[in-house]
Amino acid sequence: MPLRGPSWPLLALLAVLVARRWLDVVEVRGRSMAPGLLPGDRLLVVRARPRPGDVVLAPDPRRPGRELIKRVGAVDARGVHLRGDNPAASTDARAFGAVSIDAVRWRALARYWPAARIGRVRPSAVIDEGGESACAFPEALFGG
Repeated sequence: MPLRGPSWPLLALLAVLVARRWLDVVEVRGRSMAPGLLPGDRLLVVRARPRPGDVVLAPDPRRPGRELIKRVGAVDARGVHLRGDNPAASTDARAFGAVSIDAVRWRALARYWPAARIGRVRPSAVIDEGGESACAFPEALFGG
């Protein structure tokens, strides 16, 4: 039975609200994750626990309210050790130490913009040592 009348917009709004609890979007700023992620790349992130090799969205321990896109180098009793893929342009766990595992709640799934670079964000077994942050801005737009 097709949805008609006032129930369709209500169900669509409910679906969006539920999805926003588990999915979000961010925009990459900075070059610490180059060449895999570049400034202007827009990513779909999902709520998930961090695993070594994953690209995650994490709070910047140096600046409250700012978030970083980094790769998980390790997860241990001290927390999550974040690394940038571009050592020459990344500040990471070597500078600010481990981040609480409870603070790292988002894992990058896919790049949805720019169109020429659409694709999955792949985990990596190789973690480079890294130096300046790739900052993420959650107000990234869905298209453009």
